[in-house]
Amino acid sequence: MVILKIKLKKLTSSGFTLIETIIYIGIIGLVISSFVLFSLSISDSRAKTHATQEVQANGRQAMEIISQKIRSAVAVNPDMSFFSSDPGLLFLIMPEAAKTPTVISLNQDDGVLVIREGRFSDAIPIVSQEVKITNLIFTDLTPPSGPGNIKIEMTIEYDGGGQNVNYSASQDLETTVSLRR
Repeated sequence: MVILKIKLKKLTSSGFTLIETIIYIGIIGLVISSFVLFSLSISDSRAKTHATQEVQANGRQAMEIISQKIRSAVAVNPDMSFFSSDPGLLFLIMPEAAKTPTVISLNQDDGVLVIREGRFSDAIPIVSQEVKITNLIFTDLTPPSGPGNIKIEMTIEYDGGGQNVNYSASQDLETTVSLRR
């Protein structure tokens, strides 16, 4: 008797089924969309932080420059200065004749805070182009028989240098400075 051995070969599939393919595409899509949303969130936070830092840094710098100029002045010219109004204008008499008058003012058209030292010098901006000053008020707090005291109030806002800005930042600053001389 002859025994025939027949080997049955099991058919196996080496590809993916349609359902497995759909599941894999869904998982990959979730991972990619999560990464994109995370990246957009990081970019958004970075832009907001930049706006806030720009306002704070420029406000601090502007107040420091104005305070330093007032401290080093001999006197304030009250007839030429505009006090208690926006935009304020401050005329300072400096110890050096070449730097008299030192004028601190705001160009209301574009919100640029400028300083001019001497009659023939150009006005120099003291804040970056990414911010604008929307409020500048000088108040004369000088007592009748004391050194000059000037109160400075300023509102500084993020402008983005004229670019399309989606984020805003604003800061109100106030200080009082006395003349040292």
